[in-house]
Amino acid sequence: MINNLFINNIGGIKQAELTFTSGFNVITGESGAGKSSVIRALELLTGSRGSGKFIRAGENRGTVKAKFNDTEITREILDTGRSRTKLNGENIGLNECSKIVNSLVRIQSQFAQLELLDPERQLAMLDSCLPEKIRTKTFNDFQESYDKARVSTNELRAIKKRRTEIERQYSNAREIFELVKVARPESGLEIKLENQLSDLTHKISKRERAKESLDALTGGLSENGLIGNAETCFEELYEFMNDDDAEKVRGAFENLYDAVKNLAGEFDDNDSDLTLREEIENRLGALRRLKRLCNIPDENELLNYCDEIYSDLEWLEKSYSTLEELSARSLNDKKKANALAMEIRHARHEVADELAKRVNMILSELAMAGITFSINFTGLQKLNRNGADAVEFILSDGTRSGRVEKIASGGELSRLLLALQLSLPEEWLPPTIVFDEVEAGLGGKAAVLSGMQLKKLSRKCQVILVTHEASIAALGDSHILIQRIDGQTFIRDITGPERVSEIARMLSGSPDLVEAREHAKILLS
Repeated sequence: MINNLFINNIGGIKQAELTFTSGFNVITGESGAGKSSVIRALELLTGSRGSGKFIRAGENRGTVKAKFNDTEITREILDTGRSRTKLNGENIGLNECSKIVNSLVRIQSQFAQLELLDPERQLAMLDSCLPEKIRTKTFNDFQESYDKARVSTNELRAIKKRRTEIERQYSNAREIFELVKVARPESGLEIKLENQLSDLTHKISKRERAKESLDALTGGLSENGLIGNAETCFEELYEFMNDDDAEKVRGAFENLYDAVKNLAGEFDDNDSDLTLREEIENRLGALRRLKRLCNIPDENELLNYCDEIYSDLEWLEKSYSTLEELSARSLNDKKKANALAMEIRHARHEVADELAKRVNMILSELAMAGITFSINFTGLQKLNRNGADAVEFILSDGTRSGRVEKIASGGELSRLLLALQLSLPEEWLPPTIVFDEVEAGLGGKAAVLSGMQLKKLSRKCQVILVTHEASIAALGDSHILIQRIDGQTFIRDITGPERVSEIARMLSGSPDLVEAREHAKILLS
């Protein structure tokens, strides 16, 4: 709870100290006295955005300090718009400070009933009523399973997306790999193969021409060649030669036959050269086809691209098992999350009926007996982190039924909010609740009944109320008066006759009217 609040140069307040009790604290004063400055000061502590407009005119800085049981929070606003925050005298970030203060204080203005219109806030209120086991273990287990399922689903989506991209990008990968096997790419390969092919083709061509010449000399396998024809011709000439010349010619032909016969062995390797040329042509053709298919003219880039293909397709192959594992895990987490969500749903339905009964009982005590409160459930098509349900707070006035903002007036929303705060578990309530004219729109019996419920709420947590309603102010355990005198704001605790005067002023506009003072004494008694 807040023990003390120190304000310096905030709004119309130059310097003030407010002391609060643990129960029902009321703050009153005429319009324009500075009550809103107290609320602004508290809002600054809870992390509200600060600016120079909050600083008292003529000053360059404003300070708010609150002392809680064992915590002191200070926030200083500069006219430049910058601010400094301290926790127990040590500098602290505004966000961190805001979390601490918001766990200790909740500020509810005339517009606080807007939280009733927020479906998530409505669900949070309902969930605060769940049994502890559901609120802690079951809900934690559900969120753990839900988060795991989301992670698995996202991983599955990412893997499937990458698989689709790879399969689309490498739709011709099979042909590419076949060409890679044949081409066996390496740096400078095309020029190297072209040179090899040119040299080998020239060699084969020369050998083929020589073989043709040899066949012409020998006649090949089917007929006499030039040598045989020449020898036949010489047979006709031998009788005209002397024996020595004829013998020389015969010897020459024998030597020629031997020489040509030995030369024939030189052409035995021609088939292997033809095979090698075919291999080079196939490899060169595959390389060129590979370059066209991949649209990459450079061998080095082609090598890198092939490495990428190998890497991607290797991942694609391994992803099958990962896909199966993730699918099974995701399905298991979803099943578990669904089962837990149904358990939470069942518990919500049970506590919703109990919460509605408590709220309706209090509403009847707040002069709203003709209005019935209920909670409507809608099952979600997809789980979210809050489970499988969306809820709406419903009001019925006997003739109409609908969402609270469609049925209730502003004053009725204020009373409904108060009824909910009284009906929810004490764990839902912060140590301190600050109400800024939350009774606006109420009057007469409804105001008195609301004041009594605020008094009841103050037995659960510290209540600080800024009010213009005398019947409510009279119920306070302590009373703080804010006055503006000669342009200055003064704040002080009042008791006894001073409190009678203030209640009388609130009743009639005059602190001295006898009837008003008598009425004030009755209210205070």
